[in-house]
Amino acid sequence: MKNSLILLYIFFTAIVLIAFACKKEAVVHTPVDYSFSEEFDTVGNSVARGWVIANNTKPIGTASWKQGIFYYENKKGTGDGFGALNASYSGTDFIMTSVDCGFGAANCSNWLISPEMTAKNGDSISFYTRTYESPAVAADRLEVRLNSVNGSSDVGTDSNSIGNFNTLLLDINPELLLSGAAAYPGTWTKYTAVVSGIPEARKTRVGFRYYIPNGGPAGKNGLGVGIDKFQFISN
Repeated sequence: MKNSLILLYIFFTAIVLIAFACKKEAVVHTPVDYSFSEEFDTVGNSVARGWVIANNTKPIGTASWKQGIFYYENKKGTGDGFGALNASYSGTDFIMTSVDCGFGAANCSNWLISPEMTAKNGDSISFYTRTYESPAVAADRLEVRLNSVNGSSDVGTDSNSIGNFNTLLLDINPELLLSGAAAYPGTWTKYTAVVSGIPEARKTRVGFRYYIPNGGPAGKNGLGVGIDKFQFISN
């Protein structure tokens, strides 16, 4: 009788353990998808969604990242810039920075910073960008940087400072060329960069830095660029 009870106890214990194991194996942890996109429909809406504008240009001018149209009086003659990537947006779906980033000649450092996001190595960002034309009358440059420290928008206060945005993901036209394959594109062109330097998912931001030495109305460089259709893909 005693042996029967022991066998019965072992039997029911085994059933409970098997049931628990099956239940444990049935639990599926679905990865959180942190992906998002931005069409830059208006500056106000983008800022309301968490985008940050920081103009560290020295000396600072009267314009920063703005909506869809820029003027370039001292570089090419007054004009209306260029249209949006999608004609249905009527030129109001992207933000750009003006050549008027400083009085006279200036060291332009004008930031457009994404909302705080959760990212890790292997995630990617993509966007479209262009300048007025190619060959250009004044060279443009755009850096894409990642905050390697935290989720803040700290870029410092000087035109040469980068704050916490220590990871350079992409540098478009660092040589400030006016023409050729390496120059800033004169038509809407898609760029993609892969997140690096973040082995585990955490809060960060991406910063677009319009970085032009000897820019401004009287400077040699800098006409203006547009950014459209930003996407962050969480893998």
